[in-house]
Amino acid sequence: MRKASEKPLLALIEAGGVNDMPVIVPVAAMSDTLIEAIKTVKAAGYRVSKPRKSKIFKRSKDHVGPTFVAEFADGTTTRMSVFTSLEKLDWDRGVRLSQAAYQSRHPDAVVLPTIISVHFEQDGKVLAQRNGGGAP
Repeated sequence: MRKASEKPLLALIEAGGVNDMPVIVPVAAMSDTLIEAIKTVKAAGYRVSKPRKSKIFKRSKDHVGPTFVAEFADGTTTRMSVFTSLEKLDWDRGVRLSQAAYQSRHPDAVVLPTIISVHFEQDGKVLAQRNGGGAP
């Protein structure tokens, strides 16, 4: 038995323009044969529609750069992933990112406390360490 929405229909669409004559356009209708074919394919376990690609970008942990960990004099610790090469770690970038993170956590702080200890780590392993946040 057919549903009302599956019956072949004709739809009127008004054309906007100079002549304003209505245009008759057939609405897509599914035949009984097509409906039965789709049911058979679905029963066999095949997908009838193409699966959509996920809109969420998933990055594996292999692509994460080294993490810069800074400890401030007031006890606050920041951890920032830094885009830098493993051969030449960008200490200045890590310090600037950590200071920005500190300011976002403490917006009322006029003066930043000094950084007492910093290090780069990746996968739980310390790559390099500096004390006092200054030059080695």
